Amino acid sequence: MKKLEGSFIFLFLVLIAVGIAFEMLFRWELLVLFAIGICFLFTSRKEGVPKKKARTRLFIAAVFILISVLLTATFKIGLVVAGIFAVYYYVSRKRAPQLLMVKTKETAENLNPRNTFIRNQWFGNQRVLDVVYEWDDINIQTGIGDTIIDLGNTVLPTGESVVLIRSFSGKIRLLVPFDLGICLEHSAIFGHLQYDKKSTIIQNDTIKLYSDNYEMAPRKVKIITSVVLGDLEVIRL
Repeated sequence: MKKLEGSFIFLFLVLIAVGIAFEMLFRWELLVLFAIGICFLFTSRKEGVPKKKARTRLFIAAVFILISVLLTATFKIGLVVAGIFAVYYYVSRKRAPQLLMVKTKETAENLNPRNTFIRNQWFGNQRVLDVVYEWDDINIQTGIGDTIIDLGNTVLPTGESVVLIRSFSGKIRLLVPFDLGICLEHSAIFGHLQYDKKSTIIQNDTIKLYSDNYEMAPRKVKIITSVVLGDLEVIRL
């Protein structure tokens, strides 16, 4: 299923790119803007050009190329289709979620440090089960899908640890031991926040809160989450 979704997304991006290219061929004003951007791009790469001028030309090139792409009808249609797909995917996930699982544990000293990372998952879902990770601050990005982070299987160091999650669409669920102090900062365009059995509707808001034991707890976790369309649920075990 994940391979099928990846193939569909790749095909969709190829069709959008081809459509934009053909549209520019038949709209001379867009082609001129694109050509100007390419000229500035090539001149910024010439030898002997001062770095300041090169950066300025590169910025101008990016502006012209971006404008020429944004003005195409193909890009606008693709953006609408992508938005509809994201909303549909989010709704379908709410009905039958398949969750991305991340488990962290304190590891032995001889653990290969190359294994101490978590791969970002932009589309679809992945399950990481019974995999040992040396504890480190978590910093992940997800595209469309649900995420579970279980801190119940790790021994956090004394002090404050950080969990940073950025997601486009989907539900984030955090399982946090009851003895940990929590500092939660959640930002969302639209969604729900459920914390300590209380649910709050979020509409383009940022909420920051602390657990009752935050100041006194020897081990703390700072959770920073940013979601465009999705929910956050914090469960204290």
